[in-house]
Amino acid sequence: MAGRKRLTDFGIRVKSELDRRGMTQRELADQCGINYRVVNDVLTGRNRKEENIRLIRETLAIPS
Repeated sequence: MAGRKRLTDFGIRVKSELDRRGMTQRELADQCGINYRVVNDVLTGRNRKEENIRLIRETLAIPS
């Protein structure tokens, strides 16, 4: 698919957890207090800021 970025290993874990909970990336972003694009960029590896990864990890209770 043109234009789609591949998920990182962390992105795959987050997507799996979102699917399990019936949540969207936008809902996750709202819960984290960050922009949807930031969540998407973290999941695809374009944003590797540790603070954003920590927010997502803590919100979803994903172990390190």
